[in-house]
Amino acid sequence: MSEQPTSWPYWPLVDGHMDTISTMYEGKLDFSKRQTNTHSDLPRLLEAGVGVQVLALFARPNPNKSITLQKILSYLEYVWQLADEDPRIEIVETSIQLPTTQSSRGKLWAILAVEGGDCLGGELWVLRLLHRLGVRLLTLTWSNRNLLADGIWEADSKGGLTCFGKEVVQEMGRLGMIVDVSHLSPTGFWDVAEIVRGPFVASHSNVQALCGHRRNLSDDQIRCIAEHGGVIGVNFCGPHLTEAGEASLDDVVAHVEYLWQVAGEDHVGLGTDYDGIDLAPKGLGDVTCLPWLIHELGQRGHSQDRLVKFAGGNFLRVFREILPIG
Repeated sequence: MSEQPTSWPYWPLVDGHMDTISTMYEGKLDFSKRQTNTHSDLPRLLEAGVGVQVLALFARPNPNKSITLQKILSYLEYVWQLADEDPRIEIVETSIQLPTTQSSRGKLWAILAVEGGDCLGGELWVLRLLHRLGVRLLTLTWSNRNLLADGIWEADSKGGLTCFGKEVVQEMGRLGMIVDVSHLSPTGFWDVAEIVRGPFVASHSNVQALCGHRRNLSDDQIRCIAEHGGVIGVNFCGPHLTEAGEASLDDVVAHVEYLWQVAGEDHVGLGTDYDGIDLAPKGLGDVTCLPWLIHELGQRGHSQDRLVKFAGGNFLRVFREILPIG
């Protein structure tokens, strides 16, 4: 897809979850250059009109938490080096850094995230260190059980947040970090909802009523996120979109429209999970296809105001509310 014209009304696009940095590092690839075997890279993000990207750093769970932390630190060093060397990348640490519709294009504002609290190793100081290194969002669990909470794989245990997990959520509130409940067990979700007074997000989650995958959200969970002022980022993972496991742009649209119906237009955004999924939906093969999703929603009669919120406005609102001012 060609670069969007200056009049493109949906800039900046904001994506709440993408695993590209971990994929690039492990594959010894350069994020700043166009690649052929990933869903995303810096040139294609800019081509698509993505202005703000949550870069999720993910290391698979390891019984040795020091190894997990070392992996996360290596990804952080990689992305900070990219930002040091490429003026097109700015790492967002404060709300005043976030772009507006008047900001210059041709630049990516990156919000650093860690997917899974395993790397904390039960130590609150590690969370504070990650914050000093620029991390502004934490997905509390991957699907496994860790020292913070049970993930969705352990949902049958009815386990939620641990005492340490509750400390982490409270400390994140103090630091100005965004709590992400994607992958979290239902009991853990409701524990978060009880502790957090402001917005929290499900950065890459879909609708259980449309696809019964355990990673998806119930209507009650969707309404709860909306009541807190949070955002749900729609995930492009095929098994989370359809029972058959293969999906298309139309299936993504169905989840977006359902979320609008249940949560309202102020609480739905993009959470693609590009480079964290095996197969992208047909019609959304890589990040340059994102404008076609916005276009398709417009063709179905949704207002420009609603589309601006979905494309990036809702996540930007939450980021501005939670991140430190300066």
